[in-house]
Amino acid sequence: MNLKNTLLTSVISTVILLLLVAFMTLPKIHADLFHVPLISKITESTIFSDALLFIMSTEIPQLDNHLEENGMETPKFSRLLFEGTSGITPNNFNSLLNLELPGLTAYSNNIYTAGADKNSTNIPMESPPPDFEDLLKEDSNNKKTEQPNEESDDKDNAEIFIYHSHSWEAFLPLLGDSKKKPSDASSTDNSKNIVMVGSLLTEQLEKQGITTFHDTTNVTAELHKKGWDYYDSYKYSRQTIEEVMASNNHVNYLIDIHRDAQRKEKTTINVHGKNYAKLYFIVGVEHKKYKENLKFVEALNDRLKEKYPGISRGIYLKDKSEGNGIYNQDLSAKSILIEVGGVDNNKEELSNTTEALAEVISDYHMNAEKVNADG
Repeated sequence: MNLKNTLLTSVISTVILLLLVAFMTLPKIHADLFHVPLISKITESTIFSDALLFIMSTEIPQLDNHLEENGMETPKFSRLLFEGTSGITPNNFNSLLNLELPGLTAYSNNIYTAGADKNSTNIPMESPPPDFEDLLKEDSNNKKTEQPNEESDDKDNAEIFIYHSHSWEAFLPLLGDSKKKPSDASSTDNSKNIVMVGSLLTEQLEKQGITTFHDTTNVTAELHKKGWDYYDSYKYSRQTIEEVMASNNHVNYLIDIHRDAQRKEKTTINVHGKNYAKLYFIVGVEHKKYKENLKFVEALNDRLKEKYPGISRGIYLKDKSEGNGIYNQDLSAKSILIEVGGVDNNKEELSNTTEALAEVISDYHMNAEKVNADG
């Protein structure tokens, strides 16, 4: 009788455990269908996974051998106890930082798709607000060399609109030896700032046969004219986009190009023997249709990973706690913000990257046209 009860208990326990495992290994379905964030958070926890393996190993002796064959080991109870009580994961220095700097976890949780460097310190870094007075003084000296907007012969039929909400973001190697600190990387000279990257991308897209309109406006000066500040830059670029879309029914892609504030080691990679400035895709989640933008970005990111491994730092989701939260991406399903390079990248690295980016955008565009034609 005792043996029968023992066997029955063991069978019931195993069935319950297997059902629990089957249920708990579908956190994404829970999040989409049942909207239970707590369940998702628990099931994504390393401690939860290790604890589940520990419990299963006590019921299934063969599990130890299976894990060992696959280069894994059964979690030890002492380690689980330490992790659960301290919040620190052995061999993971970031867990200690997360404990002391709670905000760091929030940033790392916004990494939707990580690049080759999955460290939470690889998140995009916003530049400090520029000194508008200094930029306006520089602007007065650059008036004679100011560049007109670059566009296809048929501006009103351009399919891609490239612009820069923070047109002053510049690159230290292009600013001369006197500029050394990341906070110095600001300029209204379009041959030294992020507008130059937009020009390179425009040229590459035109080579691919895609009509492109590039707005080279000095946003610093325009904000000053309106009595607006740095924080109104997306408000200004929104007006610009709406004007373009009102006069052009063909524009389909809106690309806001920025420069990240991370240093050289985080923003540079060698692929196929050439140095590239890394990319980071930013998706604003503070509007109802952000998943449409995310789908577009995922397609570009996947193509980059396939053709230029490591060039993408990933996809980062931003809400209002980290800035604007929308970035004008509610205006089009194919509106994106891309951080191209960092403060230390040079023109050659940036040029190589725009060539790669234009290639994957063209590839996506041609496939989309083929699908529409077949439909």
